Amino acid sequence: MSQIQGARENLYPIMFGALLVAILSTLVLATDILLVARLLVILCSIFVLVRKPELSLAIQVNGIALYLYTIYKLNIEPGTFVTGAFYGVMAGSYLIGGWIALRAALQNHSFNLIDKLFGLLYSYFFISYLLWAQDNPSAYRKVIYAPALVIAPYIGVRMIASTTKIDRFLTYLGLMSIIMIVPSFYELWINPLYQDYGRFSIYIFEDKGDNPIQFGIAYALLLIIVIFRIARQRRIGLIDVLILIPAAFLLIRSGARGPVISLIVTFFIYIIWLGHIGRRIKLTIIAGGLLLLGVAYSVIPDATVRFYQVLFDPTVSPTQNTSANSIQERILLIDMAIDDFLAEPILGVGTGNSSGGVGYPHNSIIEVAAELGLVGVSIFLLLQAVVAVTAYQTIKRTKGTPDEWIMTTAFAIYLFAFIESQFSGYMGGDMLLYLSIGLVGVVSQLLNQRSPDASTAA
Repeated sequence: MSQIQGARENLYPIMFGALLVAILSTLVLATDILLVARLLVILCSIFVLVRKPELSLAIQVNGIALYLYTIYKLNIEPGTFVTGAFYGVMAGSYLIGGWIALRAALQNHSFNLIDKLFGLLYSYFFISYLLWAQDNPSAYRKVIYAPALVIAPYIGVRMIASTTKIDRFLTYLGLMSIIMIVPSFYELWINPLYQDYGRFSIYIFEDKGDNPIQFGIAYALLLIIVIFRIARQRRIGLIDVLILIPAAFLLIRSGARGPVISLIVTFFIYIIWLGHIGRRIKLTIIAGGLLLLGVAYSVIPDATVRFYQVLFDPTVSPTQNTSANSIQERILLIDMAIDDFLAEPILGVGTGNSSGGVGYPHNSIIEVAAELGLVGVSIFLLLQAVVAVTAYQTIKRTKGTPDEWIMTTAFAIYLFAFIESQFSGYMGGDMLLYLSIGLVGVVSQLLNQRSPDASTAA
């Protein structure tokens, strides 16, 4: 043990020394002071991100919109190299930092049933691509994205070594959205495009466009984290109100229907089934939440209102921007994926080959069924069942203790991510769903370590 502690004490000075050597070498070789300054900032940032793996993980999961807004203001298009470098730096930082933290905490990682099912599912995901390869660029893109966007975040969250760091990770997740509040209102105020354009995501690139769904998810996450912290503290403060109001508005203003519906369903499930609270408080929370979303809905522009009206009145669709017709497009893709499943029900048509080779029916269950068949969808659904049972048993066991809130928050994020994946699921990049699965697994494991005799489904 003393040798490991000694290695831990020497690790950071060694890293600092390596950083210093890199800096001095750069100063000697470079002649552009601006280039030197940029390299210094990058190196120092990487050092901080490795020291704080939960921060780098939160940036990758919920800070991507902030990153894209930054390069948008710098007039840089988000090409494969630029965005790939961002994901690579973040993933490398939290994987290295997480490994160091685990070693320092003298913890041996043990695989639970959630880990095994996740590993089995994605093993078949890659095997399926190799067995049914059709020279399909969409399929190739899906298997290339998965390691950085799904597998690395899952491993990263499973390497978080304490509930204190889980708490810090959730705080950083919310902070990413809070940072975007002021620039979001700035863009809404100064950019005339948003007076007529019904959706909003803080940036619109010339080639790549925007991503309102990603933006909406960021503020749905913020609402989940803040509301469950309020429930934990059993009081609401002025800062909470100042966060909740703009977060609810920006979520509704995004025009992202999937995240809005998923958030509402998640809170109804929690309040009615899992909340362990009295009827009067349930009604108060429901009324308060609906009032908050209702007020936000009442002040959004007509162009955004029509994005929601089309859910109830399809005749509204032709009167708005063509992107609102995505409902009909997704129904078509889903129908094609169902046909793929019926054609190859046992093993599926292969990773990325569903929906006419698009590989993106926007529904996680149908996607897995079409591409991986009954074999794959059975593993997928079993994984979801194990996650739900593990979370429910842990919440029940920790009811009334200071640990209850951390699993309730983790499970709420999972519920939201799973429901939202029925609107925009994509196995090659459904980062939030699989990270939340890993989050439930690691929280359960950490809480069980405090109570060795406690039973768990995982």
